[in-house]
Amino acid sequence: MKKEEEGKMTIEESERYGRAINARNAAVERNQVYEEEAIIPADQLPPPLSEDEIKKRVGETNYKYANGDNVINSINS
Repeated sequence: MKKEEEGKMTIEESERYGRAINARNAAVERNQVYEEEAIIPADQLPPPLSEDEIKKRVGETNYKYANGDNVINSINS
């Protein structure tokens, strides 16, 4: 088993390791192929939802709590 001191990287080793990981991630990202999404022209966008339609989709209670001033929204939701 190695001593704890031998398990630590120097600053140069850490930087070299970080550059290698970044290069590997960049190579993987370049290899991913995404299907192109069709761009909807602005004149074909649907109109904004009315408040009644939003209430119907999310539920009236959720809508009430989301619009209430006394509710603290979670950062992670």
